[in-house]
Amino acid sequence: MAQDYRRAKLRGKSFKGQNLAGADFSYSDIRGADFTDANLKDANFSHAKAGLQRRWAIVLVIFALLLSALSGLLSAIGGSLVGILLLDSNRENLYVGIVSVAVLAIFFLITIYRGVSAAFGFMALSVTCAGIAAVGWAGIVAVTWAGGTANAGAMELAQVVAVIVTGAVAVLATILGTVAIAGTVVLAGAIAGLLAVTVTISTGALVSGVVAVMASRVNSIAGGIAVAIAISVILLSAYVGCRAFFEDEKQTVIRDLALSLVTRYGTKFQGSNLSDADFTRAKLKNTNLLRANLTRTNWFEVSKLNVAMIGKSYLSNSKIRTLLLTKELPSKNLDGWDLQGLNLRGANFADASLIGTKLNHANLQNANLARVNFMRSQVDGTDFRSAILTGAFIENWGITPETNLDGVNCDYIFMRVPTKDNPNPRRLPANWEETFQEGEFTQFFSPLSQVSQG
Repeated sequence: MAQDYRRAKLRGKSFKGQNLAGADFSYSDIRGADFTDANLKDANFSHAKAGLQRRWAIVLVIFALLLSALSGLLSAIGGSLVGILLLDSNRENLYVGIVSVAVLAIFFLITIYRGVSAAFGFMALSVTCAGIAAVGWAGIVAVTWAGGTANAGAMELAQVVAVIVTGAVAVLATILGTVAIAGTVVLAGAIAGLLAVTVTISTGALVSGVVAVMASRVNSIAGGIAVAIAISVILLSAYVGCRAFFEDEKQTVIRDLALSLVTRYGTKFQGSNLSDADFTRAKLKNTNLLRANLTRTNWFEVSKLNVAMIGKSYLSNSKIRTLLLTKELPSKNLDGWDLQGLNLRGANFADASLIGTKLNHANLQNANLARVNFMRSQVDGTDFRSAILTGAFIENWGITPETNLDGVNCDYIFMRVPTKDNPNPRRLPANWEETFQEGEFTQFFSPLSQVSQG
């Protein structure tokens, strides 16, 4: 007998590894619950509320604000160090300062146009080059010792290394501060929405601004450079963080890191079997779905799925996710899409084009498929029970003995797709005044019947 948890308060409960096939969790509060590796086949989670418990939400938001403040401080210190290097009368210091600014500028541009992961690749190359330069410079100084005292050479070597290290620290501090603030934007946004995003950015900006202003009191020009860098950092952090929050593919690294932290304390479905489970109108904010079996899982009108950890599953495709959430794609072109194993029960596909679309083992029960073009589509094991197929075009569709056509609602069907030469493709029943009788379509289009018809 299926277990009944309807409307239960299950916050923080552990169901790890349990067999809960067919269990009813509808309208239940499962925030912080752990379903890792559980068997939840056919389970009902409709209208359930998943995600973080309130105490963890508060803790993580505070953590995001503190991290943003610390990152703002870090980036401001880095900017101040760059300003000091640029104003130093020593030629080596000026060179290192100019190189530091150039590295930061390139890092910022790569971050915007190619993403953080590509920018860090450039950063690794820059650090390697800086290390080689330091070693090379030290070698040059060592060679010159023959012309002077060892003490003088050692002093000059120490000074050069100190300048290069200062430049490297300035750049790394600024970059780490920038990336960390961007991460806190995603973190806060995933937990508490856009208001928390605004507060987080403002916190980093306030701390960074205060430090930059203090630096300007010591030296107005160096402080001005620090202010300029601080403003650039905040603007870039806000841009990158918001792009990551709204699922920009170039910024997935930041998004994944932030969501991995949030979902660590949220509802966990890691590795669980959610095949044929029903999440209709559930709230899945801050939920971990990594490595879960999502075959034919029902996601109709689920909220906050965009801030769940979904990994590389079909949910990572925003177009497919929209289809699953709304089930409304009439007259759309879905040619060649991979919709295998999806729950499209009750979906409206009227007049859509599904040429070459993979629908193997998909659930299309009660779907409106009127006048849909199924030419060369793959429907092995597809469940068409009680679907509307009137006027559909089924030229060369890949029907198999596992395709379920029980109770299909169909008045007539076309065996060919219209062309200029044949605007009235082969219709069944052949008499345009006739329609299929009840059950006749299923009997006529069973795989064995189709084979016999050639």
